[in-house]
Amino acid sequence: SPRGHALTMSDDKYTDDDSTSDVPNDDGLDGKTLYEVLGVAKEATPTEIKKAYHRMALKLHPDKNPDDPDAAKRFQTLQKVYGVLGDADKRKVYDETGRVDDAELSGDKFDSLYEYYRGVYRKVTEEDVDAFHDSYRGGDEERRDVVQAYVKFRGDMAKVFMWVMCSEESLDSHRFADIVEAAVADRVAPKFNAYRAWEKAIRKKPAPKDPLKKRSGRKLAGGVGKGRGGAGGDGDGDGDG
Repeated sequence: SPRGHALTMSDDKYTDDDSTSDVPNDDGLDGKTLYEVLGVAKEATPTEIKKAYHRMALKLHPDKNPDDPDAAKRFQTLQKVYGVLGDADKRKVYDETGRVDDAELSGDKFDSLYEYYRGVYRKVTEEDVDAFHDSYRGGDEERRDVVQAYVKFRGDMAKVFMWVMCSEESLDSHRFADIVEAAVADRVAPKFNAYRAWEKAIRKKPAPKDPLKKRSGRKLAGGVGKGRGGAGGDGDGDGDG
């Protein structure tokens, strides 16, 4: 029988690994489940899986990350993952066994998958970036990402801004502080010492009048590409709960 990759299952709410990208660079998937790579629950519907794939493909497309030598590998792995989860039969086998055949993770079909994606979605345009920006900033997904990054980097807000898509410290500091404060009040996250010092300094500055204003596509293009591991490693601030 073909050799397969055993994938580690994890129910952790937050990831605390040192991964530096949305999608791992090798066929081993860095111990992540296919669902974790896409950022969806195991119970996700086909529509939710497709939506997550489209969103991640938009961010990771090599055409939009020309200066990243690993962009093609990340995009390739994304195609492989969706090739399994996007197929009902393959997904059923994966759900039952927790394994995928090496053939499913080989690079042989990358060129055809890449061309298929380009044919369907074309090159990422400024309009695509603008649309993603408008739907993401100020939304539930952004709030979840801010809290996750805050916990992951133990209150190091410089790393949070490197990690969260479409963020700009000069515009979003007060918004992000409000998000963190709400998470702390709801006991979803602790208040880290590194955050305390940052928040104290931020509150002394006037808040932007319109932090969610639309920015140009050219300026946004880089911001959408960052995130979900864009800042490598974990912060080392100390939390006191």
